[in-house]
Amino acid sequence: MMQRESFLSLASITAPFRVFWTAVRDLFDEFLLLTFANIIWAALSIPLFSIAYVAMVSNAAVPAAAAALAGVIPAAPAFAGLYVLSKRISEGRASKLRDFFAGMWAYAGMAWRLYGIWMAGFVLILWNLGFYAGVPGLLGGVLIGFFLYLFMLWSALIIYAFPLMVLQERPSLRQIGRNALILVMSRPVYTLITMLLMGFVLVVSSVVLVVPFLLFAVALLALWGVRATQYLLDEAREQQVAASESAPPVEERGRRGQVRPK
Repeated sequence: MMQRESFLSLASITAPFRVFWTAVRDLFDEFLLLTFANIIWAALSIPLFSIAYVAMVSNAAVPAAAAALAGVIPAAPAFAGLYVLSKRISEGRASKLRDFFAGMWAYAGMAWRLYGIWMAGFVLILWNLGFYAGVPGLLGGVLIGFFLYLFMLWSALIIYAFPLMVLQERPSLRQIGRNALILVMSRPVYTLITMLLMGFVLVVSSVVLVVPFLLFAVALLALWGVRATQYLLDEAREQQVAASESAPPVEERGRRGQVRPK
């Protein structure tokens, strides 16, 4: 298991920025391919998610939730295709658009379940935040704080969940959830900085500029997620190797506890 990081660790602060820059270089290395993939994702995902957003702004909670959950059907396989493509690019493998479609097909079932569960939880958390915002007094404040914490945790989990789906060998939903939670809790500073940076990029690209979101921003986030997850997995393996090499040799003993000669 990974060791808990120090909140004042310089590596914990600088690592997310280094991982981000690596993802940016990956994007420009395969810019045309990732732009086509991003446009396909946008064509499949944006219509229903746009309806959900408009309904939410209009305080129509039930239609917004229904549209968001329905949006999982086309969006989840498209996300899977982006993450499979991102994995191949991060490994330096030659990639084509057919790899995007192959990823959609291969991981559609897992992506539907994974993204469906996450979206249902996300909608439920937002509904509770909206409900308890109208509750006055200390109780309302405590409950809002609790669901804000859940919102941050739930948002952090998706950073690692989709990459784990393609990085691990045929993982189950339970394994993905467990491992994503371990990564979040074992590296809180790294995760928090990554989440804030991703949130900033997402807001700027989708609300302020719009065009990058349609062309390449989601592909960048997928590359970034794969790189961020792989960084932590590599770090965990290095720690395990270092721990095994530094561990003292175990003495082999006989039935009554005597040490056997080598």
